Amino acid sequence: MPTAASEPWRVILEPKFMHRQVEWEIPGAQRTVLTPIVVNGDDYLFPTRQIWDEFHLTQEEIQRRADIAAAADLASLTPHYERNAKQVIEYAELRSNRPIVASAVLAPKFLDLFRDTLGEKVLVVVPNRFTAYVFPALASNYADYYPMVFDAYHATAWPISVELFQVSAAGWQYVGVYQRP
Repeated sequence: MPTAASEPWRVILEPKFMHRQVEWEIPGAQRTVLTPIVVNGDDYLFPTRQIWDEFHLTQEEIQRRADIAAAADLASLTPHYERNAKQVIEYAELRSNRPIVASAVLAPKFLDLFRDTLGEKVLVVVPNRFTAYVFPALASNYADYYPMVFDAYHATAWPISVELFQVSAAGWQYVGVYQRP
């Protein structure tokens, strides 16, 4: 069985406009898809439909293998919590100088990282491969942070999306999309 260090497969969030040959829909999402990749050093290799078919790859097998790597990606990140004047947590930021955040947010234990601070359900936006913002689902003013989200979306050559998802024990659910007023 591959270890996290040796596992080349990842599943990442990716913008739909990239039109990858192999991608999977996220129910309700209009701008974001899941895409399998092979990590080769600092490069992301996207399998073609032909390779996918020739090797009889399945989403379930790749997801199982990618979960190992996503767990390692998540373990390498430390959330930075932003608090308001009353010291209440407004949101958590996950940031890396490597493009692993788009994989880490899909780790099976992602929600466990925030359960004690943000609650059983969180709202997540991943504006680029290097950054994610995690808001509490209850009593959140996540919409006020649209400038931060759009700035992060435009900050790199690898934008993902300004769509917002709720993550809970039931999985990922599309909530909506950030819009400029």
